[in-house]
Amino acid sequence: MLRLPLIVCLFLLSSGVWAQKLTLADLTDRALTHNLDVRSIQLEREITDARIKEVRSSALPQVNFAGDYKYYIKIPAQVIPLSAFGGPEGSYSAAAFGLPWNLGSTVQANQILYNPSLMIGLKAAKVGREVADLQIRRTREDIAYNVGATYFNAQTVAQQVQFLEGNIKALDRSIQITDLQFQQQMAKGIDVDRLRLNKVSMQTQIESLKADYARMLNMLKFLAGIPQTETIEIEQRIEETAIVVPTAEESGLNRTELLLLDRQQVANTLEQRNIKAGFLPTVSAYGVANHSVFAIGGNESYIKGIPAYWLGLQVNWSIFDGFTRRNKLAQKQLEGQQLSLDLQKTKESISMDISNARTQMTVQQQNLKTSDEQVRLAQKVYEQTQLQFKEGTIDISNLIQTENSLREAQNNYLSSLVKLRTAELDWRKATGNLITK
Repeated sequence: MLRLPLIVCLFLLSSGVWAQKLTLADLTDRALTHNLDVRSIQLEREITDARIKEVRSSALPQVNFAGDYKYYIKIPAQVIPLSAFGGPEGSYSAAAFGLPWNLGSTVQANQILYNPSLMIGLKAAKVGREVADLQIRRTREDIAYNVGATYFNAQTVAQQVQFLEGNIKALDRSIQITDLQFQQQMAKGIDVDRLRLNKVSMQTQIESLKADYARMLNMLKFLAGIPQTETIEIEQRIEETAIVVPTAEESGLNRTELLLLDRQQVANTLEQRNIKAGFLPTVSAYGVANHSVFAIGGNESYIKGIPAYWLGLQVNWSIFDGFTRRNKLAQKQLEGQQLSLDLQKTKESISMDISNARTQMTVQQQNLKTSDEQVRLAQKVYEQTQLQFKEGTIDISNLIQTENSLREAQNNYLSSLVKLRTAELDWRKATGNLITK
């Protein structure tokens, strides 16, 4: 007897009928790992690591091999004076030197001994890795904010549906009472129709809200990297508690925007140093191992290999480049001044964001408290109006008006609640505490 329920449960689990119920923390954690934008920016960091390795490899010895084989159908000749061999002055003759088969191979090793640009390039590569890490962090912050905002909006829509469904139940009781009064000729038929029309209006609104709710869940799945074919559920009740806003001033020094600008300033300084390094010479050491083979075939075959080895130092120095480096340096210096202005502007903007977020949280906390009191009062008035309508002491217009006031109070409450949760997101974003890992 116990096998059938077990089989049914296994079937439901395997077919995906049971939805995943996810909290905001669950969705945020999943989004920070599986979101496609996060995965893409992480690949960008791996590309940066590969570039760093490329820069570092240029400081290692470079070894090259070259091989060359020639077969001379006719050996090239050179004109020589006969006087060099005891002949008459002013007489010349063409003579071919060498053998028709020539095979040469060369191995050359190079090592940079002094190149200031290379050292600066290694430091710049390290800064580039830090910038890539900060870009990952900024992407994750954006994802976390979008997940939170979408989650709160979805919760608001779900709460609106619950309020409307509760209102419809109360309205059904009023319709039954009015219909009974109409049958007893104590009410008009139009009164019943007005209530039914009001019910249809709320049902239409519920269907529209459910469609919005489904779209928001799809957006949450997209942000969290969950396949659209899967079904998820969220906690539909919005927490009414709010974080306590610190009275002390927050600096926002942990903001990713500031950290990125700081790294950009460091990179700009390194670029200026790299341009200045271009005025200095570079020194490299090299060693060459060469082996040449000369041969001829036939009855008078002959083969001879001749090795050669040497070491050397090479100096490269660009003494004058038409003021190109000087002009590039001037550009980078101006860009550095721009970065300083951007940094100052960003600090002021962050200070404004923190102040606005603090004010908004204080206002929305008070609005939520007021809205909650209004809902309680509107619910109480509505219940009293229903009782009076049942007793026949007020007409249908008063009932509908009170019902509309209740819905308006409920919507205001939900609006204040979601604004408070969004204000918390803005506060954490403004202070650089949107994500903790």
